[in-house]
Amino acid sequence: MSKKQKQSPKILSPENYIRQRARNLPFFKCYVNEEWEDHGLAHVTIARNHVNGNITFCSYLVDLKCLGIKDTFYQFNVPEYEFDEYKEKLNLRLDLIECDYILAHNIVYAGWVYAEDIGLQPHKDFQSVTRYMLEEDTNEIPLYDITTGGDGGKPVYIQGAFEDDAMAKMIVNRLEKKLGPGNFDYVLSVDDPLYDDSYDEN
Repeated sequence: MSKKQKQSPKILSPENYIRQRARNLPFFKCYVNEEWEDHGLAHVTIARNHVNGNITFCSYLVDLKCLGIKDTFYQFNVPEYEFDEYKEKLNLRLDLIECDYILAHNIVYAGWVYAEDIGLQPHKDFQSVTRYMLEEDTNEIPLYDITTGGDGGKPVYIQGAFEDDAMAKMIVNRLEKKLGPGNFDYVLSVDDPLYDDSYDEN
């Protein structure tokens, strides 16, 4: 084959890169909001770095009481200063603390598994893209005891800024069908304290 006939290397889209190669990147930093255990609502950010010094990061809004992965957001191959700007913007709303990857991993997986067990699926972008920023949930990852649900593990759905009244009704109906009346609690029309409009950028 002549040089002219040789095909150029295929350039992956950001989404396909995350799906296929993100797990090969070393971890840079991970963050979670300080009072996530008290609220049962965790804002987790996981960042990995490229050989060029840039950062790919994914953030996850995890409702440990009911919904699991409420929302997720990602940025691909951005300069470190852009990641710092995102973190500083987020820190205006939340008290972020740096954490190790193992804790971040356990929080996201705990919310995901708990919600699926009660019949609720994670955000579509988690299924298609940002789950691949996480390592596989194997025995090599230490298991932390992450509290899910309300008292005694009973699901507690709290309507937040991401759910309008129609969606909230649909969630309550789904829980009632899956779990039965009285087997979960819910509170409607309450603002989500961890809502951040940066998710709307994607």
